[in-house]
Amino acid sequence: MRDPIFSIALRNVFRHGKRTLITAIVLTAGIGMYIFFDSLLAGMDRMTIDSMVDQTASSVSISTEAYRSESAGFPLEYGIPDPENTASRIAKILPEAEGIAPRTKFVATVSGSGSGDGLPVVAVAVEPKADSGVFTLGDSLREGTWFQGSDEGGVVMGSGLAADLGLAPGDWVLVSARTKTDSMNADEYRLVGILDAAAPEVSASGLFMRYDDARRLLGDDLPVTELDVALPRSKNLDGELAAAAAAAAAVESAFPGLDARPVGEAAADYLAMRNMKSKYSMLIILVVLLIAAVGVVNTVLMSVYSRVREIGVLRAYGMGASAIRRLFALEGLMVGVIGSVGGLALGACAVWYTSAIGLDIGKMMGKVDLGSLPLTGMLRGEWKTESFAFGMIFGLAASWIAALIPARKASKMEVTDALRFV
Repeated sequence: MRDPIFSIALRNVFRHGKRTLITAIVLTAGIGMYIFFDSLLAGMDRMTIDSMVDQTASSVSISTEAYRSESAGFPLEYGIPDPENTASRIAKILPEAEGIAPRTKFVATVSGSGSGDGLPVVAVAVEPKADSGVFTLGDSLREGTWFQGSDEGGVVMGSGLAADLGLAPGDWVLVSARTKTDSMNADEYRLVGILDAAAPEVSASGLFMRYDDARRLLGDDLPVTELDVALPRSKNLDGELAAAAAAAAAVESAFPGLDARPVGEAAADYLAMRNMKSKYSMLIILVVLLIAAVGVVNTVLMSVYSRVREIGVLRAYGMGASAIRRLFALEGLMVGVIGSVGGLALGACAVWYTSAIGLDIGKMMGKVDLGSLPLTGMLRGEWKTESFAFGMIFGLAASWIAALIPARKASKMEVTDALRFV
């Protein structure tokens, strides 16, 4: 048998349909906005980390401890001993690895052939085929090729650097750098490709050349200063970061002289910023949800004042103060259910759109400096069960608590005063 108090509450909620609808819409908008923005923040985190893994840092970057301690200067005297054998052993330690590639970074100055002063860059020597098994720079080409078909060698550079130097594929580039013996060498290379990468540092100042060309510039004893490892991607970003940390620990355990840096460590500054950003974003969303809760208070309070005589009649028929409180609290909770379910539906639609279609970062932000955030690509929302659960629980709890204030007021009304109310 249906509870009579529940039946009265349900009837009153739908009897004041417009008032209920307005309050539910406010709650729906608040919860939907929370789910949507939390999804976008998670998507931005994934996009930023993926950009690092795909284009700059890899899942795990391995160097010698001596090199890592002075890595800011990109020293060439601390290479990895026997890099080919080391890579083979790492592949056995990490059978899940999808690729391992050597890289050597060095400071260089680059200018257009015949032009004036050059621009300082951090150049990267790569083995194109192995590098493509770890990084996806070849997929970011705006013009030209990723070294393929260039028998005479060449360089690939970021679009920002090429624009600063006024270069196009086929032009000659003068690259100069200091060798291990502190002598300065220079050579000309043909520009074979221009990258329009998501990673800001690649597009703004990236310069890549094959190991063969780098050795002719810097000497045949040019070392491999880092080995980069690609690991399988996880649907959960935290799981991916944990897997990278575990792989780095396994490498360091097997190679005491090597320092393995997981992408989580490389992105430590961004992740710290992410945590702070999430806190401030949560505060903003909570303010929106609290405004929705105030709407519930207003709706139930208006219901109380518009039904004073009805409350008197219910009290006269023997309904106690606790039952009156329960009646109006139930009305507030029902409004919360309607608003919360609507919020989940609205949030789900927004997350579906951003996850399936995405938002073009380049079109949204134009030429705005995004710092370490990707410059191009599609921002996709992440499905987060905890966001939906929190939105639903908050909507119901806020509605219930908000309704208790006017419900308590209704329960304190005297029967005689309520019946005389006009």
